[in-house]
Amino acid sequence: MRNEGRRERDEGRGAKYENASIFIARKASGRPSSLVMVLLALSILLTSCGYRLGGAGGLVPEGARSISVPVFINGTHEPYVDTEVTKAVVNEFLADGRLQIVSLESADLVLRGKITKYEVTPLSYTVNSYVQQYKAGLTVDVSLEDLRSKKVLWQEKGIQSVFISDYPVTYDSSGRTDIRLTKIAKEAAIRKASQDVALTLRSRVLEGF
Repeated sequence: MRNEGRRERDEGRGAKYENASIFIARKASGRPSSLVMVLLALSILLTSCGYRLGGAGGLVPEGARSISVPVFINGTHEPYVDTEVTKAVVNEFLADGRLQIVSLESADLVLRGKITKYEVTPLSYTVNSYVQQYKAGLTVDVSLEDLRSKKVLWQEKGIQSVFISDYPVTYDSSGRTDIRLTKIAKEAAIRKASQDVALTLRSRVLEGF
């Protein structure tokens, strides 16, 4: 009798677990869970924005794996700004990793650019009406070419640095400009503006916006 009672309890537990399994299976095969719906919506949103879950997208044609970035042409009177912009663009693509940076002779694509404007705008003044802070800005023209088909995939003029790249003007105790410290701050602002432009170019090429 004791064994029969234990058997009945075990059978009851088995039926309970079986019913629970059937319930879970029905839930899984029925309407999608909220997590699945969220992931699906996120996937659709990213696709509509131009993102891809692997490989290069945007303006990059099928099969392209490498890109060359020749030194940008400096169309301004500011020395070395071409070096800073080119270095920032190369570093942006290196950090992304979807396209390999190679020489022009080995590249599938080439991104060429020209810096058309470098400007500084006063942002603030001292009580004596001297400039206390400047904003540095860059404008570039660029083109992307498929070297395999000799086809220009994209070209755009007037791409500007967006975020504020400002730097202070330092004065010594006699009220004269500290040229060395101000120059250091200016160079840092140019690097920041260059990185801003580089981020925009990488986004245009790889994401399409």
